[in-house]
Amino acid sequence: MMKNIYSVLMFAVMTASIASCKMDDNDPYHVKIRKERYSKDSFFKVSNQSPFDLKAKREISELPYFNPDIKYDVKGHLELLDTPKPVRMAVSNSAPEAYFNLGKVVFDLNGTECKLSIFQNAKSMKDPQAANELFCPFTDETSGKETYGSGRFLDLQRNPGSNDIEVDFNAAYNPYCAYNHEYSCPIPPMENHLDFRVEAGEKKYKTGRFSFFK
Repeated sequence: MMKNIYSVLMFAVMTASIASCKMDDNDPYHVKIRKERYSKDSFFKVSNQSPFDLKAKREISELPYFNPDIKYDVKGHLELLDTPKPVRMAVSNSAPEAYFNLGKVVFDLNGTECKLSIFQNAKSMKDPQAANELFCPFTDETSGKETYGSGRFLDLQRNPGSNDIEVDFNAAYNPYCAYNHEYSCPIPPMENHLDFRVEAGEKKYKTGRFSFFK
């Protein structure tokens, strides 16, 4: 009798799991994330602008990511400075670069209120096409463990006329220097450290016995 009950329970759990997987496979948000990741993987494998050399392109199958998780796609609010503040952002393998600090993006993640500084490169400040593109480099408690040690980046898109903004850590990505140390990349400022784990977005990448990260 107990064996029969156990079999029924196991069947119910397996059925629920399969149904859940099918639901995730067809969920529009998960489909969107998978398409974006497939597109990026393909670009890294074949493009002349890929940070990978020929050996790495032959070895890559796909970049490693955390599974998409809707809880890391949150609504944020911009707290913009009256006047953007010029700053010199530290850069790997190069002298600091000119950026403008535009203020903060404020959001709630895992029950914690967070604030991260947002920037624009000084070269793009006068470009009308880039006016609503915000740069948010950050580190968290996965940095140097599951994710690239120097931090990851978020590109945020501002809605004209509104200070409400989407903050989706499933889109967090590595700088090119994570794959090829010949590149120079901005280093997130200390103020942009989240003191908890952000298990979303791109992970560190290894291929064969060669590592593209330190």
